[in-house]
This record gives sequence, C-alpha cells and structure tokens, in this order.
Amino acid sequence: MKKIFIAFFTFLSMTVGVQAQILFGTSGLVNVPTADMKPEGTFVGGATLLPKSYLDAGHPYVGGMYYITLTPLPFVELTFRETLIKSRSKWRVPVYFDDNGNLVDGDGNFVQENGNVLDADGNLVYKLTPGDNVRYGDLGFNGQDRSYTIRIAPLWWVKADWCPKLVLAATDPWSDNGGSHYSSYYGVLTKHFTLKKIGDFGVSAGYYKPVGDRFGEAEGKSFKGFFGGIGYTPAFWDKMMLSVDYDKKGVTLGTNVCLFNHWNIYGYGRDLKKFGFGMSYQYTIDF
Repeated sequence: MKKIFIAFFTFLSMTVGVQAQILFGTSGLVNVPTADMKPEGTFVGGATLLPKSYLDAGHPYVGGMYYITLTPLPFVELTFRETLIKSRSKWRVPVYFDDNGNLVDGDGNFVQENGNVLDADGNLVYKLTPGDNVRYGDLGFNGQDRSYTIRIAPLWWVKADWCPKLVLAATDPWSDNGGSHYSSYYGVLTKHFTLKKIGDFGVSAGYYKPVGDRFGEAEGKSFKGFFGGIGYTPAFWDKMMLSVDYDKKGVTLGTNVCLFNHWNIYGYGRDLKKFGFGMSYQYTIDF
C-alpha cells in the first residue's frame, strides 16, 4: 500500500493544481481546517476514501464520505457532508398466531421463543431478536451520518499584510443534542509568507472545543484540542499544494492538484500507516 501511495503522490506532483481541499469538505489542509476562504460564489462537490479506523475506533473498516460546499458570501462558507456507515440492515418482522395457535411470520414459518424461525421441516430460515421481532441483514453500508459546518471569517475585510486570517466555525453543534462524532466549535488563524522564487507558505493553528452530548460527555469526538499545519505552494507550480498537518489523531502528509481547471485530486497519509485519496469539482460563479 505504501508503494501505491508513493506512486500516486509522485503522479500528483507532476501535475498542475489549485488550492488544497480538506477531506471533510471545508477549506483547509488535508485533515485540519485553515482560515483561508474560497472566492465568493464558489461551489465544491467531492468524495473521499477513508482508510480503516481513520475517523475513530468505532469505524473499523474502509469507508467514504461525500460533500458539497458553498461560499455564498466572501465571509461565509457552508458545508454539508455524508459519512458512509457500515452496519447491519434491520427491519421488524410482523408475526401472528395461526389457526392452530402457532406463532408464525408472513411466510408461514414458525417463530420460536428464542427467536429462531423454522420452516415446516424444522430447518432454520433466519433469526429474530426475541421479543422485538427484529431481523438483521448482512453487514454493509446501510446508513449515513449527516453533518454540516458553518464557517465565518469576521476579519475578511481587513487586507493588511500584517493581519492573519481568522475563521470561527461550528460543526454539528445541535445535531442529536451534541451526540454527533463531529460536534465541535473551533477557531483557526492562518498567515501566509511568500518567498521569491521559492513559493508561498501558509501557516495555520487553531483549537477544537468539542460539544458534549445530552449527558455532557465529550469523549470519542473526532475533533478535539489543538491542531495546526503548513501548506506549501511552489513558485514554479503556483497551483499545487503540499501539506503537513497535526491534530490529536496524528500527523498527516498530503498533496493536492487540479486537472482541467476544475477537478481537484488529493492524496494523503497519516503517520505513514493509513492512506487515502479524494476528488472534488470546483466552480466559481462570476457575479
């Protein structure tokens, strides 16, 4: 897997690209947000492959995520995302007593007290949870976790070189009474430094404040504590970005490029152990 990622990284490095796209859909480096904002009127739609247990230990499988992001105003960015959740499908099976007093399902199979459902020959057809009459299907991507992020840039009108960019944001603050894995507030600062003939360096640092659930618990949240990173855009490839970022889950290396002026492709690796990639389409409407 490492060889595949290195080859993918090399391919991207030979292609011209644009600004980085965080894998959760909002503007940023690979795994952490920055205070950079996309131009007013920008639409982004994309999808990301997530390595096993990338989000947290509760997702021990290779998963995925897709999202759309809008920048309706120069100081507002809105993101809606769906995370694919692997689970067993389940449905309630209606049962009733037949004319002989036997508990059966809709197909005439016999339902026992322990939840076993047998055919007329006594063979096990499937199993129900006793008392609840719930039948579980095969393990698969049967659910999706909806999530949204609202980002505000209160200093967007300040153009002075000495002033860093600032973004304040909220992710799922009210979803499921704070029960979402992503529920958090954060603030992040970004300052760019340009070196002639070398390129642009964007340095970002911020802090996540997780939102507790209905019982006040904030354990198990995906976003928590300090984070930061550096994005480098070389002068000779002014639309490609290489990045390194850090949060509580580890260090992530990544690169992002653009094809045909609108398609962004990015690859990343966390701690050189977990690798993934994503793609997005970006278009800006000229007002």
